[in-house]
Amino acid sequence: MTLLKSIFAGMAVMLLVSAAAMSQAKVIAVVNHADWCGTCKANGERAMTVFSEFNPDGTIQFVVNDLTNDATKKASAKTLKEHGLYKAMEEKRKTALVYFFDAQSKELINEISVGKSNEEIASAMKTAQKGSKSKID
Repeated sequence: MTLLKSIFAGMAVMLLVSAAAMSQAKVIAVVNHADWCGTCKANGERAMTVFSEFNPDGTIQFVVNDLTNDATKKASAKTLKEHGLYKAMEEKRKTALVYFFDAQSKELINEISVGKSNEEIASAMKTAQKGSKSKID
């Protein structure tokens, strides 16, 4: 339980940083998570470290889509609507996946499992940044 709390605390910090950088975000990454997901539990903290390390300028904004239960799904749906991604995520219900969307067009750029290696996650992030329809400085 302590590990889950630290994961959520880390994600909360990342979301706050992302919220501050929202105006400069070129990519929105939706992280599908659930408390009962084994892959999420085993890899969430490591993946968050990679997310932070390879997003120092905030060009990727991370949004958590918590699929744990009906209450968390409802709260996440509100957040997805605020980012214009509710419809895009309606059918994407697999946990432990990260979906990268262009922040302006809301088109899916790519996706990856948090169970992949650090190098593969970093590569997916770089691909998303390059594939963004928005100019990345």
